[in-house]
Amino acid sequence: MENKKHIIAVTAIIKNSLGDKFLIIKRSKDEIAFPGKWSFPGGKLEKGESIFQALKREVLEEVGLDIEDYKKYLKDFTFIKPDGHNVVGFNFLVRAINENVKLGFGFDEYKWIDPKEFNEFDHIEGMEEEVELAFRN
Repeated sequence: MENKKHIIAVTAIIKNSLGDKFLIIKRSKDEIAFPGKWSFPGGKLEKGESIFQALKREVLEEVGLDIEDYKKYLKDFTFIKPDGHNVVGFNFLVRAINENVKLGFGFDEYKWIDPKEFNEFDHIEGMEEEVELAFRN
């Protein structure tokens, strides 16, 4: 049996206060997975953390935002990291308490965008469905 990790990750589509835009961040070119691609804030669960604790922590670490005590499950995803580890992830819709983004380490840019603008950005493949689900009426 292979000795590869299975990593659990969470990502957040963060809507602005009006609910008409969401936040995307550009990964550094030095990142191992998806270098230079636009993505949603998120990351790995740490030992003993709940999904919501990880979501709040990752959003705070990556974009400096606190989120409301609410999450809506949108979609799950999987991918294999370049080091061979399997990632199982869950994407959630959340709202930020404010919109004062402070990028953390590993990210070069951020933008609040309209869902129609998303395909103009070089984003991680397959993320379109999460955006569609987040803005479905």
